[in-house]
Amino acid sequence: MRFMQSLKGTILDATALIDFHWLNEWGWLQQHYSPLYIALELLDSDQLEPPTRQAANQYLTPLALSTEEMFASFLEFSVRAPLLSVADRSTIAIARHQLLICASDDGLVVETCKAYGVTYTRTLRLLTEMVETAHKTVIEVTAMADSLIKERGKHISPKVLTDWTTSLHKYGTS
Repeated sequence: MRFMQSLKGTILDATALIDFHWLNEWGWLQQHYSPLYIALELLDSDQLEPPTRQAANQYLTPLALSTEEMFASFLEFSVRAPLLSVADRSTIAIARHQLLICASDDGLVVETCKAYGVTYTRTLRLLTEMVETAHKTVIEVTAMADSLIKERGKHISPKVLTDWTTSLHKYGTS
């Protein structure tokens, strides 16, 4: 389901940023999910390696907590989900109050998004949309997921991966 008609863009957390830097699919992401943002707290953190930070600076617009409501959500997340990093709390708070899609594969970020009604998307969903938009084939996105797992070291549970691969059959193998 496409949410872009009612939402104002997409904010990436560290997992999504690293995935898209690894895949180098910025053009597709910009075409389908623009404008693209990153929480200033993530950009300013030492979580990012220099090439990833450079990609963030090139493709994403930094956003800061800029309203009392955002800051209140940021503080609430620290109580309700204390294991979230400062960058993740900022990302979710900004997404919540700016009506942005939160792109993340972090389980705690996704659970917090669900709990607060924040629209989110995950990397496998984005890869599926690459097939739906005829940007990539099923074979290509499957190879991309394999690359994320084997080369980048991304963890995707075997059941999730099997379910996703099975769901791609409706698009054929081309």
